[in-house]
Amino acid sequence: MAQFFATGWLANYWRIDGMTDEDFEWFEYKYPGWYDRYGKWWENYNRLATPNGHNAIVAENVDYVYPHRCWTCMVPCLVREDMVMDKVDGQWRTYCHEMCHWTDKVAFRPTYEGRETPNMGRLVGHREWETLYHGWNWADIAKDMGAVRDDGNTMTAQPHLNLDPKKMWTLDHMRRMPVVQSPNVLLNQMSDAERAAFAADYVRQGPAGRPAPTDA
Repeated sequence: MAQFFATGWLANYWRIDGMTDEDFEWFEYKYPGWYDRYGKWWENYNRLATPNGHNAIVAENVDYVYPHRCWTCMVPCLVREDMVMDKVDGQWRTYCHEMCHWTDKVAFRPTYEGRETPNMGRLVGHREWETLYHGWNWADIAKDMGAVRDDGNTMTAQPHLNLDPKKMWTLDHMRRMPVVQSPNVLLNQMSDAERAAFAADYVRQGPAGRPAPTDA
């Protein structure tokens, strides 16, 4: 989850500092094997924290597959082997777990087991910010969300805690990045074979782009 929010720092309103060697040591001591699974990614996060001729980490190749979002609870599908993909109401959707899939497809309907469910409603509309901004430039997204400082150019969020203006990301840096691509829109543009291949690869990748553990 920390990787997900740190990857998307530019779509938020806070500053997320990178990890130090002491942090690495602490995590490795508490969770042996942590560094092999996550350490390289956090090193890349530190390397890409200031705008020195590269894009923000979300647009760089750092061996990380941006997660799909659960249509029901809106949490990213981070436990990838639990992800469910189904076509509901004519739209392909992803769910973080079978229970969220059941909630949308079975429970949150006008009737459930013969009873009307007027208070349930249905999970429709633009439920994901990535879909709402599909095809937009990052600079325009930041301005639309109000995530810009009083100077009209510096991003509110930053991937570090350094207050040096030369190390702060701006709309000029955002504008040179590729446009936002909604995972859900892309999923619905795939053929059946492409979706099946994607789902298998998504599970295989696991956290940090590495194979999921066999005992998960």
